[in-house]
This record gives sequence, C-alpha cells and structure tokens, in this order.
Amino acid sequence: MSEARVYKVRNRISEALLSRDGPTADRLVSDADAQVARLATRIGAFVTDRVATLTAFAEQPEEALFGGCRTIAEPAMNIAEVAEAAGLDAVGAVARGICVMIDGLISQGIWHTDALRLHLRALTLVHDQAGQPAALTIVEELRTLRRSLGFTE
Repeated sequence: MSEARVYKVRNRISEALLSRDGPTADRLVSDADAQVARLATRIGAFVTDRVATLTAFAEQPEEALFGGCRTIAEPAMNIAEVAEAAGLDAVGAVARGICVMIDGLISQGIWHTDALRLHLRALTLVHDQAGQPAALTIVEELRTLRRSLGFTE
C-alpha cells in the first residue's frame, strides 16, 4: 500500500502580508474602501436593476409570491449586501427585511403576503427618497411591522 501524500498550497497572500515590505492591514483596508468608492455608481446601477426586478413581484398573485419566495430572496440578498456602498442604506435595510420575511417562511412557517408586498413596494419608495429622513422612517415602520408579525431579525 502506498503512503498518503499531503500537499500544501503556497499561500501567496500570507507572504505579501507578512513580509517586511508588504502592505499593512490599514493600507489594504483603505485601498479597498477607495475601490468601493470608485465603484459606487456601478453598484448603484446594480441596486436599481435589482429593485426593478423585485418590485415586479409585488403585483404577482399570492401563489406566485409564495412559490417564488426563493427567487425573490436572491435579488433581495444581492441588494442587502451592496446597497450601503452606493449610499442606499435604506434600500439595503428594506431588502434585508424581505430576506428576514422569506427566512421566516422557510424556518418558522410565518407567511404574510400583504406584508411582503408592502416591503417590495417600499423598495422603490425608499430608493427614490435615498438619504432623506422619510426613507429612514419607512425602514423603522417596516421593522416594527415585522416584529409585530413575529419575524426575528
């Protein structure tokens, strides 16, 4: 019987980070922040596209919403992950709320069609009011609604 061999892949990242002349963690973070700032316009366009995709679901019948909840979850998660980088914090918060509601269906069996529709329609509203106090008020009201319906964040 032959002896097992163990291969270890060379870790080039650790070599760069741990070398004496390598960049510091602070430098890497600031470079990453600068790159995100440069991409803000493209990220904003991406979020706008996903908002349009999700708001189309708001007019679907209940069975389509229920059956397509996993399809809804993907663009909602896409928005939640990147919206803040484009200055669309409220849009990201509403998208996270949609994810919470779909997770509530999957893990707890909680389903509220009208509340989900409200969240889907609110995406456009907060997107159009980005950065305004009204958008934050909408986010808080939706959070209160989710809590009252039994969803856990």
